[in-house]
Amino acid sequence: MDKLRAIQYFNRAAESGSFAAAARFFDVSTSAITQLVGGLERSLGVTLFHRTKQGISLTTDGERYYEIARKVAADLHDVEQRLGPRGAKPRGTLTFGMNSALGPICVMPRIARFLARYPDIEMVFKSIATIQEIEEKNLDLAVLVGWPPERDLVVRPLAQTRLVVCASPEYWAREGMPHEPEALRDHHCLIVRSLGGTLLDRWTFEKNGERRTIDVKTRLFSDDRVGLVEAVCAGSGVIRMADFTLSRYLPSGLLVPVLTDWEALEAPTIFAAYPPSQRRSKLVRVFLDFLVEVFAEIESKRMPSPGIAMPRVPKPDWFGRTHGRHSAYVARRRKSAG
Repeated sequence: MDKLRAIQYFNRAAESGSFAAAARFFDVSTSAITQLVGGLERSLGVTLFHRTKQGISLTTDGERYYEIARKVAADLHDVEQRLGPRGAKPRGTLTFGMNSALGPICVMPRIARFLARYPDIEMVFKSIATIQEIEEKNLDLAVLVGWPPERDLVVRPLAQTRLVVCASPEYWAREGMPHEPEALRDHHCLIVRSLGGTLLDRWTFEKNGERRTIDVKTRLFSDDRVGLVEAVCAGSGVIRMADFTLSRYLPSGLLVPVLTDWEALEAPTIFAAYPPSQRRSKLVRVFLDFLVEVFAEIESKRMPSPGIAMPRVPKPDWFGRTHGRHSAYVARRRKSAG
């Protein structure tokens, strides 16, 4: 049995959830896939797949084997890339994940450029919300918004966001625009869950050295930023969100910003993260270069200060220390201190 080929067939079947899909990828018959995978199972003495009329899924042994087999295939591919002819274009499969707001708005509208540049790279895109999903979803690289927790990952900052407070024109016409941060207490606000799991219902603003902090009221929390923005466009309330994720809504007038003379503090960073094992991967390197290019292009055109890079915002002291409402975390700290 050709064990290396069997591992390749097994990996593709596990990733696609289908022997037939694996067969189409390798341009072989489905029976060729099932025979080699079956031989692999017999040599190991375990069952790797559950087989039902609905399809296939990994067994517990299959999941353990896939973790190892995937790394074996990736290491072999890396060796081939490094020993291949100089100047050869990278080839292989890159699995990457992105925040639901960044993917559709910032990266995917420009992905055709990358695909044209590297015709031998196949890409698998997965929508993610947390940094833990890099490991859970076997990602080669992820792009997220927030502050990276202290984990064994390589992190590359891509852009510094600004926070914008906005709502639909219809909402402002109905409820009135706030002219001071404190007026937000009288509005319904939609709240984002941070990368670290905190519900961001405590909004801090600064102007001319004066700082004001407001605990806003809400009935709708989510880590799905796109869903929240759509709800705000429909007149559900006020949102505070990174400007990059609002690039389709502000220029068109679908959303109208307020308190623009105040700076909303604690704006998150957009960053790429990948496991240390991917440091030498040509696929990760060329895609990371592409991401740097994309966000530099966006930043050069952003409002209100095109071409002026924003300084990085340090990680807030509450980040990663609490789950649930940020306002409740502060109240508990004050109570314990008193």
